[in-house]
Amino acid sequence: MPERPRSLVFLIPGFPEDETDSTCLPAVQNYVAAFAQAHPDIQTHVIAFQYPFARRVYAWKNVTVHALAGKNRRGLQRLGTWLRAMRAVRRIHRKTRVMVLHSFWLTECTWVARRLSKRFRIRHIASIGGQDAQADNPYFKMMKLDGAVLTAGSAFAAETFAQHARRPVDHVIPLGLDVDHLQQIATPPERDIDVLGVGSLIPVKDYAAFIDVVARLKPAFPQIRACIVGEGPLHDALRRQIAELGLAGHVVLMGQKPREEVMRLMLRSKVFLHTARYESQGYVFLEALFAGLPVVCFDVGYTGTSDRVFRCHSPREMADVVAGLLRAPLPIHQTPVPTTEDTVRAFAPLYEI
Repeated sequence: MPERPRSLVFLIPGFPEDETDSTCLPAVQNYVAAFAQAHPDIQTHVIAFQYPFARRVYAWKNVTVHALAGKNRRGLQRLGTWLRAMRAVRRIHRKTRVMVLHSFWLTECTWVARRLSKRFRIRHIASIGGQDAQADNPYFKMMKLDGAVLTAGSAFAAETFAQHARRPVDHVIPLGLDVDHLQQIATPPERDIDVLGVGSLIPVKDYAAFIDVVARLKPAFPQIRACIVGEGPLHDALRRQIAELGLAGHVVLMGQKPREEVMRLMLRSKVFLHTARYESQGYVFLEALFAGLPVVCFDVGYTGTSDRVFRCHSPREMADVVAGLLRAPLPIHQTPVPTTEDTVRAFAPLYEI
């Protein structure tokens, strides 16, 4: 009887519905694509719990995606999604030799993966992605993480987790950038955006502070132009704040953009301002540094050791730093950042490939 082919299964809340969907968890999708390309001898499967919203199995690049269409339902309907995830992994395990279950993040995907890992004695890697590292994560009460290999995207996330967890993170592995793809994007002729922000319009990103920084800058820079790329529930509140502070025409809410368009906007910008109060890694930091931007942020996430990163403690300090950068711009050059290939190499020993 022929030996079953090897496989690796990623358990993820959402995944692109097709190859043009660049905005769905770009850090994770880029890593999965890089792993599949680097290991064509290993079948790569993704269990997508909540998104896409249509239940189906389909091919994405060199990956087989099992979309469960959970649609973020609650209660017993969410339990149904978990049972479908378990059945999907069992089917994969019958046809292949599953070497590793890799779950993102410490929520339902890790809870399901942990049960499957114990049931089938499969190695389990669990990666911290964001606010799941904090003490108010309800899944901490539901699962034990003994036996799983834990990774975090930054030392900040690892330290946050260690403050309240019963065990430390095993490895800090940032998800790297798809630099080969981004290098193909043409550079615009000029940098005509003074300050750029990119992220979801949700409380933790604190774009009210971003707008406050621009308001502080306006007296010294009366023609200042700032853009925020992203969408979310705080859109209307931010629009009102912009009007009340007299910043119409100075701060533009651009909505969600395809990832390639976001990179073009970065290449048009002078300073990247990120006012999030919490970031586990902050993939957008790597994108901004790769685009040649200085980064002004709070002391969160992963930015490597670049001297073009300015970590601040208040919006007032951010305004002072941005003002200095606008008056005396740093030379524009790409900052070396971790790549998807680096991430594939970093995870290989954990997978025991």
